[in-house]
Amino acid sequence: MAGLLPAERAAELAEGPVTIDVDATDVGVYGSRKRGAAYNYQGQRAGRPHVASWAETEIPLAADLLSGGQDPRSHVVSLLGRALAALPQAVRDGAAAAGRKIALRADAGYFAGELARAAAKEDMAFAIGAKRIPGMWKALAGIGGDAWRDAIGMDGAQVAVSPYRPADWPQDTVLLIRRVKLDPDQVSAGPRSRRRRTLHPGQRALPFPELEQEPVIYACSFICTNLDCSAPARAAAVEHWHRHRTSVENIFRDSKHGAALRHLPSGCPEINTAWMRASLIAAAVAAWLHQLTGLIDGGDLLEGHGVRGGKAMIATLRRRLIAVPARLVSHGRQLIMRLAPGEHPLPHIPAAIRALPAPS
Repeated sequence: MAGLLPAERAAELAEGPVTIDVDATDVGVYGSRKRGAAYNYQGQRAGRPHVASWAETEIPLAADLLSGGQDPRSHVVSLLGRALAALPQAVRDGAAAAGRKIALRADAGYFAGELARAAAKEDMAFAIGAKRIPGMWKALAGIGGDAWRDAIGMDGAQVAVSPYRPADWPQDTVLLIRRVKLDPDQVSAGPRSRRRRTLHPGQRALPFPELEQEPVIYACSFICTNLDCSAPARAAAVEHWHRHRTSVENIFRDSKHGAALRHLPSGCPEINTAWMRASLIAAAVAAWLHQLTGLIDGGDLLEGHGVRGGKAMIATLRRRLIAVPARLVSHGRQLIMRLAPGEHPLPHIPAAIRALPAPS
């Protein structure tokens, strides 16, 4: 597919940053006899699609179907290897020619030295969210007050860097810390509140009336990375980049609402795996449609067929390109499709596809 892209867009993707996002989502199922499903941490019986995607294009590259009780960390190294192999060769060659490393982003659910070592072995950059373990809080305590810099695009947030490296992680790993100042009314009194779990353990244990008397309350997040954080501006840029790992969430939403990944209908795990892959293929086809037929200017995708960065969800494409009211008329021994009055993208898509270069 990459060989069919307009030259400007192909060059932009080959020479620009290349990011692989990994994440998992749960799909609830019903029936105690359904094999390959298990109870997740919410007590819901579920299957767990586990996906690696090319973030810049929102294209899924590799996927596994786990049970709701399986830890994605046990499968992520294999998934990453298959995702790298699925990247277009031109993109990998372009990154190598530009001296730019392919990057891996993952949240704290993937906090494991094995993944970091696998990424480093493939000469990748990585930024992996870290669990709030005691070592992280000790590293936070060692940061001076003048080391903090404002985060990018997040009110009340600051970023700092610690040389702390978890055991068995690559030697060039550093710890990137973000703290966000909170008002007491932003913190729930419930001990299991998600935001409350981001507080320092000393504040987390306080009863709510005492927490309100604290001079300052910070919610803290930790990222282990081998990216260059030597300057405050670079550290802030890395944190901002890691925070915006939303492309894989778009793939999950699109696959669930547009391609039936809300269901895993069979009692057979092999059939459910095929169902999941078909849903992700639909998401990939939609993503490639935007890349191949969208309006390109200077290598950037300016306009596709929707409002989310030019990308439309599968359901929107189905409504605008497939479920289109029209009538067929015969004229001069030709069949002509006449659309309803108004602007329609449908006539432009086949023309754009016919204008693509022949595959080599």
